[in-house]
Amino acid sequence: MHKELNYRIDNQVLCIFIAMDEKKKDLINVAIRSYITGASMTVPGISGGSMAMVFGIYDRIIASVPLLLTKDFKRAFLFLLLTGGCGLIGAFSASPVLSFLLKNYYIIVMFFFLGAIVGSIPMIIKKSQLNKSNWYDAFFIILGIAIVTLISFIPEDIVSLGESSFLSQFICGVLVSIGFVLPGISFTYLLVVLGLYESLIGHLSNLEILPLIPLSVGIVVGVFLLSGLLKKSMESFPQITFPIILGFLIGSLPQVFPSLPAGIEILFSLLSFVAGLLIIYFVSKE
Repeated sequence: MHKELNYRIDNQVLCIFIAMDEKKKDLINVAIRSYITGASMTVPGISGGSMAMVFGIYDRIIASVPLLLTKDFKRAFLFLLLTGGCGLIGAFSASPVLSFLLKNYYIIVMFFFLGAIVGSIPMIIKKSQLNKSNWYDAFFIILGIAIVTLISFIPEDIVSLGESSFLSQFICGVLVSIGFVLPGISFTYLLVVLGLYESLIGHLSNLEILPLIPLSVGIVVGVFLLSGLLKKSMESFPQITFPIILGFLIGSLPQVFPSLPAGIEILFSLLSFVAGLLIIYFVSKE
């Protein structure tokens, strides 16, 4: 009897330690992926949502945001704190290195990101449960591509941050939040097309916080609304949502594509593309 009881206790303790070890590994994994995602967001034309999708943390981030308003607040907050904190550290710490690489090896670096996006496509196809014989899938993929393409044709400088009203800035904040939530749409690019980028940088450089409050409130509200809608959509309609997201990623490829390499750059760009593709492909299979 004692031996059986001890055996059960030992098994329970072992299971607890295994669970703790798995949780620790998962947190480290998420932290590393968040760091790389944050670092990649400093690259012009790269969407944070795309990189989060590429590194396999997008679903969990989107699912965590609406939970901040529920009884699971603590768990969601800690997860978002981990991903957001590591992302910010990545953005700041990797910025000098990426700036150097982009300045000296722009085409080669951008081909790596092209490869990374292409390498994530099998993961999204698996999640979307695409049916080759179903024309609806092709329709939703094309719809996603069309949305990203149309956004790229929006004329620049629609709004001036310094001259617009509180409501205009708030609405712009909601629109800009799309770049935080949806893959394939660059947050920085939306700031540019809305005519907010230079003004925003100017206010931040001068530590002028008050003029940014309406925009910031709009971004927060937009992120909550879009995350909630997207979470429900991914859970209830994955066969529609993921093909559209796949379309977003495919539609973002022209924005990431730098130009055709020449000379020795052709070889290094090809190697860079293959490296990005293989790394993300194997990471997404874990």
